[in-house]
Amino acid sequence: MHYIIGVDIGTTHTKAVIINKEGHVLDEIKQSYPTTQPQPGYSEQDPAAVLNAVLKVIQKAVTIVPLKENILCVAFSAAMHSIMAVNKNGIPITPLLTWADIRSNHYAVQLKQTAMGQEIYEQTGTPIHPMSPLCKIAWIKEKMPDVFAQTFKFISMKEYVLHQLCGEYLVDYSIASASGLFNNRRLAWNKNAMDFAGITADQLSKPVLPTYTIKNYSTPFSAKTGLSKNTSIVMGAGDGCLANLGSGAVLPGEAAITIGTSGAARKFNKQPVTGTSRQLFNYLVDDSTYLCGGGINNGGNVLKWFACNFLENDFVSKEDFDGFMKEAATVPAGAEGLVFLPYIYGERAPVWDANAKGIFFGISAIHRKAHFMRAIMEAICFALFQVLQLMEENGETVETVYVSGGFIESPLWLQMLTDIINKKVKVFYGADASSLGAAFMGMKAIGLIKDWSDAKQFIETSKEFTPDIVSNKQYLRNFRVYEHLYDKLKDDFH
Repeated sequence: MHYIIGVDIGTTHTKAVIINKEGHVLDEIKQSYPTTQPQPGYSEQDPAAVLNAVLKVIQKAVTIVPLKENILCVAFSAAMHSIMAVNKNGIPITPLLTWADIRSNHYAVQLKQTAMGQEIYEQTGTPIHPMSPLCKIAWIKEKMPDVFAQTFKFISMKEYVLHQLCGEYLVDYSIASASGLFNNRRLAWNKNAMDFAGITADQLSKPVLPTYTIKNYSTPFSAKTGLSKNTSIVMGAGDGCLANLGSGAVLPGEAAITIGTSGAARKFNKQPVTGTSRQLFNYLVDDSTYLCGGGINNGGNVLKWFACNFLENDFVSKEDFDGFMKEAATVPAGAEGLVFLPYIYGERAPVWDANAKGIFFGISAIHRKAHFMRAIMEAICFALFQVLQLMEENGETVETVYVSGGFIESPLWLQMLTDIINKKVKVFYGADASSLGAAFMGMKAIGLIKDWSDAKQFIETSKEFTPDIVSNKQYLRNFRVYEHLYDKLKDDFH
């Protein structure tokens, strides 16, 4: 029996899934690490801690497989938009700045208002926002000039891991195209973006296909994994691309929605989606497929924020999550007119505004704690519904949505999303979607599957949800209020 390992380097933990050539899951492993916020707007991780977690999950996977020589490849997924600086020896000289780090907001706001900003968006497919490495590097250049002068390469977390394992600075098209620095049509670093950031292509990694395979690697770190020398390393892609692949949303008319710490709505396209003032991202899956959609900052992290600050609950266990759902379920659809704008952590799609704020609107004497809890859940679904609407306005109609992320453990939340978007929703309660997608990417790289649609044979829908028309009408009344709140209040936020 031969195996493939998919590794997802996420925001809160690294996960690995082991599958065989028939797509059956042998096991899953997870290793956590912290994120720190030393100042408002900062979101940092220790690269060494993340690298250690990656090594541990691979080491564990190797011990689970009967013979390590039977591991055909290890393929990688990773959270997008992270950046760090390393010196000539490959040693980090900054922490890892995650997607949630918005310290560079001033640079994003300035660039977004210019013709160059619009041109960079059109060429790279990355909305102008402080999440992007483009703006983060510009911040480092001005605020940390000594560090900037010592920097040999600006790289993402996955690039750091792969350099440690393989000794090369390589970046896949998917991660590169989420940086704001990569021309997603020419498949090369973008000059306008590099000029804005103050760097050259020599300070970035070599872009390669997500199916690019590395063999005959040998570094001290690669030896620590316990992998056989015959096991190939496959570049893989960004976690959003691979969540679509791992959940089965790869055909026309199919989209994926994820709600975890944050959230996203995405679909595969043959061409970038353009022509909207409320920008969607267009990231590469490979050299001929685009992932179009939008990510939101506010997902399960908002439930945790509310639980920690108002319920005196640290919201870390399944019991905490189940209790939140049980109480929210005591309130009818629409939270009896209570509407929440969920921009607690600023927002990406569809407003791309790091200064956006959260608002509870329509509070009356009938509203109790459970109403606020339900309104939060509904608002997260509203935000993703807005992104889905933009995708349909500028592309094809979506008929089926495949879902993934921690929220799939709640039938209440799944039905709520189904009723709000008014589409068929399919759930796969198998392995983590991004890790599984990485494994499928590995299978394609070594020739076990030929097309992304071939991966669907390995995914069986566990449950299907259909919309309730009565609930949909109730939700839409609140949604009509919700969708205008930001436009009415954005000047006051700023």
